[in-house]
Parts: sequence; structure tokens; C-alpha cells
Amino acid sequence: MRVEPAAAQLNRPVESTLSAVVEGYIRPGYAALADASNSLQAATVRYCANPSDTTRAAVDESFRRTVQALGAVAFIDFGPAGINRRLERLNTPAPEKDGEENPPIVAGDGSQAGPEDVGALAQEPPQIQGLPAFERLLVAAPAEPGSDRFAETCRFAGLVAANVRAIATALDSDWAKDGGYGDWLAAPAPDNPVYPKVELALEEVLAAFVRGTRAAGDRLQRFTADQAAGAALGPFDRSQLVMLYQQAEVRGLGQFFQAVDLVDATEPPYRVHAERVAASIGEASAALAEIKVEDSDKPSEQTIAAMTRARAALMEAGDSAELLSAELAKAHASDQR
Repeated sequence: MRVEPAAAQLNRPVESTLSAVVEGYIRPGYAALADASNSLQAATVRYCANPSDTTRAAVDESFRRTVQALGAVAFIDFGPAGINRRLERLNTPAPEKDGEENPPIVAGDGSQAGPEDVGALAQEPPQIQGLPAFERLLVAAPAEPGSDRFAETCRFAGLVAANVRAIATALDSDWAKDGGYGDWLAAPAPDNPVYPKVELALEEVLAAFVRGTRAAGDRLQRFTADQAAGAALGPFDRSQLVMLYQQAEVRGLGQFFQAVDLVDATEPPYRVHAERVAASIGEASAALAEIKVEDSDKPSEQTIAAMTRARAALMEAGDSAELLSAELAKAHASDQR
């Protein structure tokens, strides 16, 4: 059966752009998150069984890699991400601290503060299930090896790492499996349970991109406004991790839009909107790439200027993508009359 292009707005079948983003970005992105979370769990087990500088460094490196992998797919918030609140459970900020050193999720005397097992943890509030909770437990202010608090922190952090791995593995599986969500998004059809029409799938993709640019821009605004007051920036406690996450998120947004390939796929006059999206998200990513993660704790004027440029570019990218989506939808509706 021959698939027709979307009237005169695109120069190729819509399915080719949808398949490109599924195969070129979404599936590899979630596979990378599953791989990173697997490494994080393994590194946590090794460190807690044999704490040393080497095993400690492995935890830190695995955690940073997992933060980046999560940032790269955090804006893909539809489909499998919403099942059992998976994405929310991975990146919801940890509870507010009740003191500089002691987070309330671990008792200061080392008494058990967390659930008994991974199954029980999965029923707890998202604030203690994901990477922000792991940061609080084992990364930001790790307990002294050999202490009672270290034993409980390790027990709890081990559960969180296993929970993160289970969620990431489920996300990867749901996007990757034959006949699953990835196939549904890539191949709309009348009998498709989610996307019976191609325009619905394309709208979903562009809407996720717009939401991602808005969320990233809002986080940058809070970053520059709240840091002087020492406020938590979210989703992590430490500014360096927030910036690492933010850079991965914005870089991912650019790669996501590039995978959709609407710059080449759209016909005039729609192409100008796609070109503006691509240019703006590229500017945002380039501005954030100028920032050294280690400099984000006390940003210089140059760093703040780069953040401001990135936020403005993100807003432009989101506005242009929203306009592109609306114009394509309007043209398609006109064609159906």
C-alpha cells in the first residue's frame, strides 16, 4: 500500500518523519538511559560492598551519565512515560532538607528510614524514588563508610538505584518492542490504538518539543533568579547537576527536532517556521555548551549572559514550533474540506 504525503505541506510521507524520530532519537535515547541506569546500580552495589576511592568515583561517574541520559529524554513525556508515573518517579525533586547535612529521607542515627524492598519503594511518593533522591542519599553528602548511617544510606540508595533501573528498563522495552508504542507512533493507521491519523502523531511529536522548550526555559529562568538566594533549583540539589541535566535536555531537543527532519520535509511557506525552530534550538544548545558545569555553582556575568541567551532562544524555538504545528494542522484541515 502506497503512503501519500501530507497533502502539499510535506514533500514526503509523514510516516517517514515519524519513523525517523522513533528510530533516530527516541529508541536510542531510552536505550541509553536503561544502559546508564544499569551501570549505576552495579556501581552502587560495588561501592557499598567495598567503599574506596575507585568505587566512589565509579558511582559519581555512573550517576552523572544517568543524569545526562535522563535529561536527553525528559521532554518525551507521552506514551510509556506516563504509565505508572514513570518519568515523574525518575526526576521529581527529593523532599526539602530539614538541615544542611541531614536529609529527612535518612535518619541521622542510621535507623531504617526507607521501605523494605524495591516493590515497596515503587509505592512510595515519587520524591524518594528517582535520581534526585539518589543524589541526596549517596552523592551530595555521602555518609562515612563504616558508620551506621552509611549502612542505611547504602541500603536505601541500593533500592533507589534498582528502582531507577527497573523504570528505565520498562521505558526502553515499551518503546523498543515490536507492535509497541514506537511502532504506533511511527505508523499511524485507522486500526492504530493511539494514532489513527498521521496528523495526530505529528502533533504529538511537536507538542512534546514545545513543552520541552518551555520547561527548559523556565528552569533556566529559575536558575538565574534563585541561585543567589541559595534556593533549590530542581530537579537536583547541586547546581552542577542541574546544569548537566539542562545541557543534555537542550542538546537532546535539538537532536530530536533534527531527527524529525521537518526542515527538509516541509514545503514553503511552512519551511521557514521549521528553519526558525532549528536555528533557535541550535543557538540555545550552543549558548549552554559555553558554560563549564563546574562554574555553575557561582555563575559569572558571562555564564548568566549565556543562560539568558539560551532561554531567549528556547522561547523562540518553542513559539516557532507551536506556529509550525498550528499552520500544518490548519492546512491539513483545509485539504480535508
